[in-house]
Amino acid sequence: MRADLAKSLLGTFAVFALGAVALAQQPDVIIESPSVKLVLGANGAWRALVDKRTGKDWCWSEGEPRLVEATIDGKSDAAAGLAFDGALLTVKFANHDTVLTYRVKPEPEWLLFTLESVSGARPRSLTLLRVPTSITEQVGRVLNIAHNADVAVCLLTANIQSTGGAQAKGKWTDLRIATQDAPGPKIEGAAAALIVCPKADVRAVLGRAAAAFGLPTNARDGAASKDLPIARQSYWFLTFGEKDVDAVLDYCKQSGFRQVMVSFGSLSVGPGHYEINTRNFPNGIDSVKAMVDRFHAAGILVGMHTFASKVKKTDAYVTPVPDKRFWRDMQVSLAAAVTAEQTEIRANESLAEWPGSPVCKQKSWEGGVDKHQEVIIDDEIVQFASIGPEGKYDTFLGCTRGAWGTTAAAHAAATPGYHVGVDGCINGYIIDEDTTLLDEVTDNLAKVFNTCGFDMVYFDGGEDVDRRRFDYYITKNQAMAMSKFTKRPLIHMGTCLTHALWHSFSRSGTADVYTATYASGMTDLTGFTGEFQRTREIVDGVVKRAVTYDALGKPKKWPTVKEHIDRSVKWALELDKSFIPGELGWFGIWGKGKYSDGLQLDEAEYLMAKSLAYNLPLSFETSIGQMEAHPLTPQILQIAKAYEDMRLNGPPVADVTREQLRQLQKDFVLVQAGGPPEFVQVWEVPDVALTNDRVRAFVGARGDGSVATVWHFQRSGKLTLAVDPQKVRAATFLGEPIELAPGAGQVTVPVDQRRTTLFFTGMSPDQVRKLFESGTFEEKPVTKLWRQAEAHTRREGQMATGAEAGVVEPDALGDVIVCTGKLDREAPQAWFCEYTVNLPHGGPWTVWARVRYPSGNDDSFWFVPNGKDVGDESCRVLGNCGDNGKAWHWTGTGAGSTAKPPGIPLTLILPQGPFTFRIYAREGAGTAALNPRLDCLCISDDAGYEPTDADAKAGLK
Repeated sequence: MRADLAKSLLGTFAVFALGAVALAQQPDVIIESPSVKLVLGANGAWRALVDKRTGKDWCWSEGEPRLVEATIDGKSDAAAGLAFDGALLTVKFANHDTVLTYRVKPEPEWLLFTLESVSGARPRSLTLLRVPTSITEQVGRVLNIAHNADVAVCLLTANIQSTGGAQAKGKWTDLRIATQDAPGPKIEGAAAALIVCPKADVRAVLGRAAAAFGLPTNARDGAASKDLPIARQSYWFLTFGEKDVDAVLDYCKQSGFRQVMVSFGSLSVGPGHYEINTRNFPNGIDSVKAMVDRFHAAGILVGMHTFASKVKKTDAYVTPVPDKRFWRDMQVSLAAAVTAEQTEIRANESLAEWPGSPVCKQKSWEGGVDKHQEVIIDDEIVQFASIGPEGKYDTFLGCTRGAWGTTAAAHAAATPGYHVGVDGCINGYIIDEDTTLLDEVTDNLAKVFNTCGFDMVYFDGGEDVDRRRFDYYITKNQAMAMSKFTKRPLIHMGTCLTHALWHSFSRSGTADVYTATYASGMTDLTGFTGEFQRTREIVDGVVKRAVTYDALGKPKKWPTVKEHIDRSVKWALELDKSFIPGELGWFGIWGKGKYSDGLQLDEAEYLMAKSLAYNLPLSFETSIGQMEAHPLTPQILQIAKAYEDMRLNGPPVADVTREQLRQLQKDFVLVQAGGPPEFVQVWEVPDVALTNDRVRAFVGARGDGSVATVWHFQRSGKLTLAVDPQKVRAATFLGEPIELAPGAGQVTVPVDQRRTTLFFTGMSPDQVRKLFESGTFEEKPVTKLWRQAEAHTRREGQMATGAEAGVVEPDALGDVIVCTGKLDREAPQAWFCEYTVNLPHGGPWTVWARVRYPSGNDDSFWFVPNGKDVGDESCRVLGNCGDNGKAWHWTGTGAGSTAKPPGIPLTLILPQGPFTFRIYAREGAGTAALNPRLDCLCISDDAGYEPTDADAKAGLK
């Protein structure tokens, strides 16, 4: 080493050593309020955190954690010098000339720190305040709190420009409030309050702090909404319209739920101006208000599911002239002037990271990459098909000019071209929340909300805001909307619960329904091959059903339904540490499909048992159509009501029972046998009478005998068990007796979609399990009703027989029905054929159709039950399997262009007697030559039955 360099380094080390010695010799900095005393080293390190009520020190000082940390000039730095004059706290850093000045204001219940000024190099991001505490028993991440049985230490933001988050570190807990310099407000003005108080007082203290700081709040008579009974009530999340109110009220009665949330798509045509969807609410906002009033008259609270941070592309803020106040996440300039007709547009800058670029690092785009392939130039929106040429990636290729009703125009060289943040779910643009557009849009939202008298709101889609300052923008749009809603208290929910929104939120913890949550993972760009397999395995005596698939050559597996529920339970327990109710939702009610046999009774009861055990509300996200299609829906709702009534209205459930029900991956059944409700742990019988899972049964010990539950999830039949009839009796879920058919050494049990409970005297669970495995099941014969398409009772509009339209289909089983006109799915025409069949019994019935699509596309019809209109929740898509090869095929409901026939069953629960329905034209190429053909229909009482041409020929004779 050179002598001059060594001398320089030694000098530097000497300066640092002298500085450290000087700081070590300086007295500690003491900051205190009536409730808490802070002792900090002159070097910024924590020494003590004393609860003045008890004298207990709750500080974790090992490793000398610093009060303040920052990122400056791209490098991390920490406080190295503190000075406090009784009002102003000055913070210096070890490696930068940055100086922060805080005003410290002691209050009776907290210490408030507000950043007043910054000199020297500005921090890009700042840990405004850090509190290390030795309390580890309960750590609330969202509230930024650590608490034990006696005391709570909370570090609370005092405005929305900062955020907080606690981290459990094993032996200690790290509480932090963080802020940043951009985008959005600068770091000056950021503030945080340190609260140390008895745990029993923490809710009240937090309420007073929120009011003092002007944080978003949501209370009535001083009680936060999260602490009111309404926060613990379960709710429906449904798509429906004004005419469906009676049906929804009936579902509320069946389930015991006292809250309903209306999905945004059924309520409005899109965020921005929030125009009402008049297909569902014909008189606009008056119809919506009438709907809300009807629910209120029945004692039901009504919620709006909505979006506050985005605007749909069909809204007047976008078309015909796009507003300039959307969030611009990328920008380029034109390399040359372009004409209004030009379909290739070159930029001066690289487009390699734009959506549609083959070398873009981002591979997955919400809603599909095509929704994001747009550039805004002046007042024109240009859609582009791809980006090229290879190696350069500086040109928008295959441009569609004047998209979304804007006007194609010429643009000068060097004109900026912007990419706007897109929400692919609703196909909308993200608002730049640092502009006035957010204020305007939330005004529009509040007008609808307040006029109609909603009681509940769910802000969805928040995950799409500018992630450079995610918590701030999530908080800002919800807080602004909430400030304009006049009713209090409101039930406030949303996609993202932030630290600053804690005082306003009522509950949290929603996730998408089971099938949507995991199916989405199979269709992203992570290597999914398109193949999946439903599996069943027995693990430690527990039957587990899941879906496996291949991604990038590696096998992957969905969690089971019960494992999905467990995830929600675990998150709810985390939320409880932050003193906010969790919920078990959004949980679906779905029928048999390609991913599962539909929601089963044991899965529904597992969900309800966890709701009761932890006093957690739940939410069913489904539709009237889905519920009508699932044969088990009535029994699911009966189970839900029994548990909901016990949780909210019945005598308190014993703690020992709650502890029992809290066990994860353990099944319990509610037994109602004339006395107090009982809960019995049960295990599934893997193979009931060789029925291949169509009959499900669970068995457990009860007293000196056993109890079993049994059902068939699609059809009905008789289960014969080799047991002395004197040793068994049967009852419904509610405890009403069911008559059994005794025989010589055997008994026959009627089995259908109800949960039948069997009580066995003097028999162990193993003995009963063997009875089920060795039993015999006689399934009721399948009833099949056939109709030729031309055998309708009524026909309206441009629907014709093949003979009338000049359409010849030699492989049809008779004449066909075809639409001869051009169809409009957005404004469906009243073109239909009407049919009536006589159903010999009530229950689930499944509709199949034999169809052909000459276009080869994923075409379809509407199936519309009697008395309903196209667009009602009871209407179903008939067809829509795109992988059809233009050939005749049988179909239920398909899933689009890649779906293979027959899709999933189109099932309804119907009463005995005449059933009238209509087949409407839905989509097609627009001519008789290419529009879809309908040949014949099959209506069966077995959703597992798929028609064949041979069966159809025999049945149509």
